[in-house]
Amino acid sequence: MDNYSATVISSEAYASKCDRDCDAAVLKADTLPKADNHPWPGGDFKIPRILSEFVIQIDSESKIRLNEPAYEIKRIEKQVFLTQCRYIPTTDKVFIEGYIRKNIEYAARTCSKNNSIAGTIKDTTVHVPFKVYTKVDFHGAKPQIIPNPPSLTARYFDQKRMGKDIREADRSNVEIFNEPVFCELEWAAVYDADINDKGRPIDHLLNEEEFKEFTDKSVIYLCIKLLQKQQVCWPFPIKDDGKKKPYPQNTDWKTPEYPKKKPDIIF
Repeated sequence: MDNYSATVISSEAYASKCDRDCDAAVLKADTLPKADNHPWPGGDFKIPRILSEFVIQIDSESKIRLNEPAYEIKRIEKQVFLTQCRYIPTTDKVFIEGYIRKNIEYAARTCSKNNSIAGTIKDTTVHVPFKVYTKVDFHGAKPQIIPNPPSLTARYFDQKRMGKDIREADRSNVEIFNEPVFCELEWAAVYDADINDKGRPIDHLLNEEEFKEFTDKSVIYLCIKLLQKQQVCWPFPIKDDGKKKPYPQNTDWKTPEYPKKKPDIIF
């Protein structure tokens, strides 16, 4: 067997190495004076607001193999779980992904004779995945998704170099943080059919077959709500008054104004 050796480096040795390799430091720190703030109009409450509620139908077909041969399926319990529900802004499309958890109880044969079958009850749990997308309609409130405006850079003329002053520039960067649109599963319904197409007869018993694989065809109905936390006023307005909420791109900032006409000719 190969011999390996390990070296323990103390914290003091690591700290001394960091002191040699790192040159970063706080060169100067000042406490700034008082800064003024300005009121920003919003709403009375910030609550999850229902944007859309819809029922989607998903058709699924799967091939299921049991752990051991069965001659009868007694019961199948089904639960639906979502692993993804993602709204894509400006497209009004929702991508939905999840699975059906099926707990299958079946009778497994232990013996068969004298025109009879005896067995034990077994169970197998499988996850049947599904993945779809759908387009939704918004009849009331709509998602409030504000994109970030592009960054702006102002440059200055350098008289000495007769060109752009590369040592100085003014920049503006506005970043807006939107509330995400999220989903809630209100209810789920699953209707399925189990088809045994690979059974083999059991000891010449009439209409008795033993199988390990079967086809499952499912029709799934999901009732989904799309919600987003929004600032709302109380009481709610009867209809939208058309006023824009003040965001950085529709707020008057003190920026240079470009002339609307050409300058007068002096000569």
